[in-house]
Parts: sequence; C-alpha cells; structure tokens
Amino acid sequence: MSGFIAVHLGAGHHNKDIGKDYQKLCHSACQKAATILNQGGNATDAVEAAVIELENSQLTNAGYGSNLTWDGTVECDASIMNGQTLQFGACGAVSNVRNPITLAKKICNKQSEGLFLGRIPPCILTGVGARRWAEASGIELVSDISLISPNAIRKYKHYKKKLKRYCEHYDLKFSPLDTVGAVCVDSSGVVAAAASSGGVSLKHSGRVGQAASFASGVWAAVDDRDASVPSVAVCTSGCGEHLIRTQLAKTVAESLKDPCPTTSLARCLKEKFCESPLLCGVPEKLAGAIGLRHDGDRGEFLWGHTTPTMCIGYLSCGEARPKYVMSYLPASVKSGTGAVVGGVSFSIVLKPPQTIQWQILPMPTDDNKDPNQTNKT
Repeated sequence: MSGFIAVHLGAGHHNKDIGKDYQKLCHSACQKAATILNQGGNATDAVEAAVIELENSQLTNAGYGSNLTWDGTVECDASIMNGQTLQFGACGAVSNVRNPITLAKKICNKQSEGLFLGRIPPCILTGVGARRWAEASGIELVSDISLISPNAIRKYKHYKKKLKRYCEHYDLKFSPLDTVGAVCVDSSGVVAAAASSGGVSLKHSGRVGQAASFASGVWAAVDDRDASVPSVAVCTSGCGEHLIRTQLAKTVAESLKDPCPTTSLARCLKEKFCESPLLCGVPEKLAGAIGLRHDGDRGEFLWGHTTPTMCIGYLSCGEARPKYVMSYLPASVKSGTGAVVGGVSFSIVLKPPQTIQWQILPMPTDDNKDPNQTNKT
C-alpha cells in the first residue's frame, strides 16, 4: 500500500471485555481502505471504504446499530471532505440509508457540477430531502428496522426507563461510543477525512450533530500555494453540541500545522476546547480527535481526547498489519476537564508529479484552409 489510513471508533467509554472485537474492526476498516489505495483509489475513496466498514458493524454508533432517537428511530449524520478540492458534503438526520457516508460522498462530489438556471449544488442535506436525494442518486433505501441492532434496542429501553425514574437528562457517559471516522493521505499527497454518527441516544428527532456540520466533524486541506505548509486531515468525536460550538475539526487542523504538532494539539484541546469561553458553564467537555499532517514523504498521525477512552487503528505503507491503540485518559485527570494526546510518525511513497505534454499545431494558411470555407466581405 502506498499511503496512510487511520480510523477511530469514537471517544467515550469503551468496554474492555470486547477489546479484541474493537481491534478486529479497526484492522478490517484499515485493510478495506488499503485495498482501495492499492487499486489506485484516492484518499476520498479510501476513507469512504473505511467508514462503510465501521457503519456496517453493530459495535459502532453509526449506520447499523446507531443510537435511537426519542421516537425509537435511526437518524444518521455523516460528512466527508476532500483536501485537494476543499469540497465538503454532508447529510444529517437521514433515515433509511444504510451507509450515510456514501450519501455524503456523492453530495461532496456534486459540488463541482453546475445545475440548471445557475442554481448551487447543496453541500448539506437533511431529513426527508436527504433521503429523496439518496434515492434519486441510486443509493438503495432500507427499512427502519434493518438499521436497528439488538444492542441499540436494549440501550434505548434502558435510557427510557432511567429517564422516567430520575427525570434527568441523558448522561453521555452511558454511551460507549460516539462518532466514527477516518483520515487518509494517498500516494499523490491528497488528504481526506470522513465521519459518521448515529448521534446521542434519545436525541430529539431532526437533531443534527457535528458529523454533518462544516468545520466541526471533519476538515482536510492541501495548501498548493505554499509548499512549506503541511497538508492536514482531522476527524472529531464526542458531544456534538460541544464540537459544533468550537468548530473543533478546523481548530485542531490549524494546530497540527505547528512545527511541534503534539504539543500544539495538547494546547489546542486545553485552551480552545476545555477552557473555551464558548463552552462556559459546561461542567464536562467531551471531545476526541484524530488527525494527520503530511509534508513530502513524511507525516505524523496524532490523537487526543478528553473522554475516558478512545479506540484508534492505523496502517502505513510498508506495513503488513494495522496497528491498534486503546487510549486512556490518565486516572489523575477528570473526564471532560483535561486531555491526553499521542502520536506516531509515518512515511509514504509518493507518485512522481504528472507532466502534461503539449502538442503544437500549425497555424492555418491558405494551403491548409478549409475548401468549403468562403470569405465574406
């Protein structure tokens, strides 16, 4: 494989007893993306393939197995961003779509196509409109019940019962996983990021989280104007409302451009998230992020979170097997008040830049003039 792919299973509370299952899922998602890259696919194709694998697993809160709304239905959010074109596509509160990330990618790709009468292609679609757009685009719709896993039903009944008993708002700590996502850089140096989520359990119908919000769930950018600026791709997780207020994906992406990205990421999560005036009065600020920066044939992959745990997998070219990390917040740090960060370096083999061959055509003369053409005076 030539490139680098990383995935996460959300920032939250993960069950240690099924750690092996999380690991297998991370490995499988990375390998799906690697297959796409090996077949000549780009970074956007790779992150889509990785997230589809995560959406299809009942272990995650995305696609099949998503948390249920207060009304007992599945409504998903997803987004994708191409770092080369800077095009962004997202769908929010969409039902009957098994793989929302595919719908988000189609919306993203349509950004470069014009519409009749000068209309602008949408970059975010929600609810019924998103479902109709999916069907019109050839995405197969599925029944509501086919997206509900047995575990989602159990959690739904548990939370409903708890709310009735205590008359309290839902506490995020009961949700073992939140948004899933992926970041990638391909052999052409193009970066991309993708996110998908079923949202918090018992959410209001129609609620849209950070996974479908610009600059909050994903960010990816290649700066072609300045070779000294590294390319970056970020995907976030956590409490959607907190991430939207702080536009955390873009905020983290900016921090990764620093010469010392690990220190900069830690400072970003502390000063621009945990201590952000935009979250004043919030007692527990919940977030996680994975990100990569790429410069030439070298790069760094980093992660950070304010939640107790975060599941991460990654695979670089030249490696036969993906790596897996279950990251823990130190016992001395209270959840939602501080962060832990980590990271690794990687290298990729870049394709040589393509050259364009120009063909010089002769100027028209009387000798090669079209005999059917007549002069008008």
